[in-house]
Amino acid sequence: MTRRNGGIIGVDNLPNSTTASGMWRLQEAQKAIEEGNWPLVGTTVEYLVVAGGGGGGSARSTIAGKSGGGGGAGGYRSSVTGENSGGGASAEVALLVQFGTSYTITVGGSGAGSITVGVNGTNGSNSVFSSITSTGGGGGGSAIQTDSTKDNDGSSGGSGGGGAGNGSANPSFRGLGGAGTTNQGFVGGDGTDTVTRLGGGGGGSGGAGANGATSGNGGSGVSSSITGSAVSRAGGGGGGAVSGSAGVGQAGGGNGSVNGPGATAGGSLTGSGGGGGGGATNVNGANGGSGVVILRVPDTAAAVFSSGVATRSYSVSGYNIYEVQATSTTGETVTFYPNAFLAEYLVVAGGGGGGGAGAANSGSGGGGAGGLLTSDNTVAMALVTGQAYPVIVGGGGAGGASGSPSGIGVSGSDSQFASIISSGGGGGTHDVYPNPSTAGLNGGSGGGGANSGPGSASLTGGSGNTPFRSPSQGNNGGNASTSAPNYGGGGGGGHTAAGANGTSTTGGNGGAGTSSSISGSPLNYAGGGGGGSAGGTAGTGGSSVGGNGSNAGNGTNGTANTGGGGGGAGAGGVGGTGGSGGSGVVIIKIPDTKTATFTGGVTETNSTSGGYKIYVVTATSTTSETVTFS
Repeated sequence: MTRRNGGIIGVDNLPNSTTASGMWRLQEAQKAIEEGNWPLVGTTVEYLVVAGGGGGGSARSTIAGKSGGGGGAGGYRSSVTGENSGGGASAEVALLVQFGTSYTITVGGSGAGSITVGVNGTNGSNSVFSSITSTGGGGGGSAIQTDSTKDNDGSSGGSGGGGAGNGSANPSFRGLGGAGTTNQGFVGGDGTDTVTRLGGGGGGSGGAGANGATSGNGGSGVSSSITGSAVSRAGGGGGGAVSGSAGVGQAGGGNGSVNGPGATAGGSLTGSGGGGGGGATNVNGANGGSGVVILRVPDTAAAVFSSGVATRSYSVSGYNIYEVQATSTTGETVTFYPNAFLAEYLVVAGGGGGGGAGAANSGSGGGGAGGLLTSDNTVAMALVTGQAYPVIVGGGGAGGASGSPSGIGVSGSDSQFASIISSGGGGGTHDVYPNPSTAGLNGGSGGGGANSGPGSASLTGGSGNTPFRSPSQGNNGGNASTSAPNYGGGGGGGHTAAGANGTSTTGGNGGAGTSSSISGSPLNYAGGGGGGSAGGTAGTGGSSVGGNGSNAGNGTNGTANTGGGGGGAGAGGVGGTGGSGGSGVVIIKIPDTKTATFTGGVTETNSTSGGYKIYVVTATSTTSETVTFS
């Protein structure tokens, strides 16, 4: 006799993802679970939580012959079976989370390298996932002003900063390594009072920093394969040196400098320490590396983040993996849900505006392309039905005005889908002769530089992939030329290539963009704007979507909904405005069994092809628009 789950009179009860009223055989429940029609209460989350690395110590004393210690690595905590946590500890237990419950998530920022005599490098910031907190790395010890008292010890942290080196030949004057945090990292190395005056290496998650008397190298990091590939993170920064060889950073840690500037920063998303400054007077320490939080859940579950979280999200080998690369506040959250499906995406930010014609006879820089992030560079992202995801299309930046002190192009605006955030392209600059000019602006791709007038120093292009994303969202802008007769401006950076440098006769071409067929046909996106020139030949826009520069007049606009940068204006006695950057775009591709519903301020078109629905979002009226899937 067939058993029924309804009443004596009425229809059978049917289970779904939230309720299953009645009595059920084990086989029925298991079948419903496999079909996604059974209420699940939670899942286990494997995690890797790495805090920000400490900044390196400085040698800014007016007394030469001292060195700063390397920054300590951020605390390292892992629950991945068969791997280690920091400080020599075994892996922790994976966290059991409840579906529908929000958990705090914070990515710790990097500690700043010391720029003040006697002040240590700044500690890195903590990273947090739920109840799991990793402690920021300790700053490297800095040299003090006098040579007859003790230099600074490294600061305590997830791993300790290295102590400062002192050349007094008095062992009691050298700085000692800062302490690490139990089960997160190791102690920093001591500085030395020998002729090399090496600062101690910052402690690492996998080993202590080396003493200056040995090498001043940073402590080792720990390797993890939580993402599917083995990567070592959270190494200590190297100590600075007066002579010989400075300490070498490990697992992304920065290197110390020898008798002058040149200490290097810890790697982004590694939580490694910055290098210590060494030797000469007024030498700064380098910044530590930012932290990272990586979460791995079964591919039947998905994570939904609050709007201030930037991730790299993908699905591989039975897991959904979330590499959280930045959080805008300490109040951001992640919530887990069952019954995930996969979506492909292309998120392009608005392009930067080109620089307007300046006061002198020089070409202006092209605008940088909007940052581009796509599932083509990773793997499709897991989503769930019934949850609202942010969707924002960034506008292009306005071109700079002609002859105005404010003639730098405006940077584009960010675009976002779920936790994928692409940054607006940097504006191209212009000259304000005879005053010093500003370099091209930083952004998803950097804006091109412009010369500040005949005989002035060339201005560099802005930095791309700012803020840092992995994979990279863009490239640097090109530099301007200082040479007659045409003083070409630099091209704006593109997604695939940096903007070209201007020459004496030509503006730099915009950096190449990227072709994508996610919408059903191959289209180009995120090319940089061409640099302007004072006569001669202006630069062309990247991949036919960046605006062209001008040799006498206005630059042209980047193409709408491609994130192309605007072209730089020309000069040669003729004013001109920079071209505006092209607006961005968000494209979402989901199985045709699912449907996307957008809030009222979204402009989109959609089509169905080859088993998929494709939504092309070309504009959003506010930064609060969302999309929900069913």
